[in-house]
Amino acid sequence: MTNPVIDAYDAYVDADAVLAYALATNDPNELCSTGVKAAPLVTAPHVVRAFIATNTKAVPEGTITGTRAGVHAMHDVHYFQPIVLGSVVRVEGRNHAVKQTSAGVSITSDLRVLNSDGELLLQHFWTTMMVGGTTSIEYGEASPAHAFPDDARHAPVGSFTFDVTRDQAFRYGGASGDRNGHAIDEMIAKSEGFPGKIVQGLCTFAMGSGAVVNLIGGGDPENLTRVAGRFSSPVFPGSTLTIDLFDAGVNAAGGRMIAFEATSNGVTVVKHGRAEFKA
Repeated sequence: MTNPVIDAYDAYVDADAVLAYALATNDPNELCSTGVKAAPLVTAPHVVRAFIATNTKAVPEGTITGTRAGVHAMHDVHYFQPIVLGSVVRVEGRNHAVKQTSAGVSITSDLRVLNSDGELLLQHFWTTMMVGGTTSIEYGEASPAHAFPDDARHAPVGSFTFDVTRDQAFRYGGASGDRNGHAIDEMIAKSEGFPGKIVQGLCTFAMGSGAVVNLIGGGDPENLTRVAGRFSSPVFPGSTLTIDLFDAGVNAAGGRMIAFEATSNGVTVVKHGRAEFKA
């Protein structure tokens, strides 16, 4: 049975905002950095409202107990048709799954972006981990798998390194609206246990998607059919971010699959990365 829509609204894909997003994420692809095409994660800001609504209504209030923190655990985007710059899109948010895990309660939202004809353009699966939480309510199917294949480790296909600028979190915050305190305020970051400001997770993920499009997708974001990953550690402004890519074979549609990991300051910051491309 199809999950009901929790929140739905229209959003405008502003061509200048699309360009600003690419520049704020250091996108290495000319089609994106000149504003000709939309970068893979450019709709992330459009779906935030639906994410908040679905995450809030995933289970009745008080059902999850013992939570120490809520963190963005995984993100998975599937692409079906290109985003048209200057168009109005429809965003729909649904609850996808709630699962008890050893780390806490996993809540996954199904966030869809459709065109004016109601055709599905892309779909975000946004997973939050309520760290340390427990719940008696579980439902839904597990999110599509994207675990790193063991044998892919022996088939490297390239790497890409970004310079993460000192103002990275501020630039991303301006382009995306994501001005989370620990990204733009030193005191808030330290109060949460970080040594200083951290870069937004979706900014890190956007850079990773730009790298795989650059190295595998011929620089054209419309060749991408999926990008997924699990966040494991923060990235700090003024550091570097390296994306390592590995051959993971082909998917059921005959498209190339790439496994990837992201590291910064010697620490793995994105695990179980998966990018898939058109056949």
